[in-house]
Amino acid sequence: MKPNNIVIRLALLIIPLALLAAGAGVFWQGTGEPYPFETLRGETVMIRGHGLYRYDTVNSSSQELGQDIVTLLIGTPLLIAGIVLSRKGTLRGQLLLTGVLGYFLYTYASMCFLTAFNPFFLVYVALFSLSLFGFILSMKNLDVDEVASHIQDGFPRRAIATYFIIVAVFLTLAWLGLVASPSLTWTPPNGLESAITMVIQALDLGIIVPTAFITASLLIKKQAWGYALSSVMLLKILTMGAALISMIIVQFLAGVKIDPIVSIIFILISISGIIFGILALRNIRD
Repeated sequence: MKPNNIVIRLALLIIPLALLAAGAGVFWQGTGEPYPFETLRGETVMIRGHGLYRYDTVNSSSQELGQDIVTLLIGTPLLIAGIVLSRKGTLRGQLLLTGVLGYFLYTYASMCFLTAFNPFFLVYVALFSLSLFGFILSMKNLDVDEVASHIQDGFPRRAIATYFIIVAVFLTLAWLGLVASPSLTWTPPNGLESAITMVIQALDLGIIVPTAFITASLLIKKQAWGYALSSVMLLKILTMGAALISMIIVQFLAGVKIDPIVSIIFILISISGIIFGILALRNIRD
């Protein structure tokens, strides 16, 4: 598969910016103590009070820190691997690059719209923009028929389709259960904290859930787009799943009260996604 030089250039720009933004989140801690803050909705939340995320809540800053750790240790190295393999013209490289760009797109879209304003805001915007156009162009460059023709017999099509249906149903039930009642009663949903609205839930319900259902449907029908979308999404989940596990661990270490059942389900979904991502990559011939 011929590499898209524009996508590679955009991905190369992402690397130093991601290292800068994520590195600042991890290593810029400073001094200070958490303090209570009353939100517009009259709730009292704990603000971190130190480091780059000093104006974020202890809960949200723990998730941001967990995300930064994965971006440094997994996301950026995989992006580099995707660039190298894509420049060699390998199909696996193109799929890996596309999937990791999807990870950066989701990550920095949420950082732009959810993280309290800090000195790296414009870096988040740049990463969001670079990954958005890189992802679109990389998807456009995919030859879905070629992807389908390179799928080996060991590709777990039915299992992956079932996995995407489970993910879509779980996210739908979890997020609707969180926001449906407050939407009718004008009360703040759990997890809103100091934010204005529910950004992650909007991204998941508006993009991830429909894409998961569509991908599952196309896979069941053995259509070429099903193989292409599932491969890209699983390689995105490979990094996003690791980030979710990291977020939960950092939240636990920070003393954030988390729902153990929901956390366990997220961890199981993430681990399953990572396993399926590896299986998908292994069952694609170059």
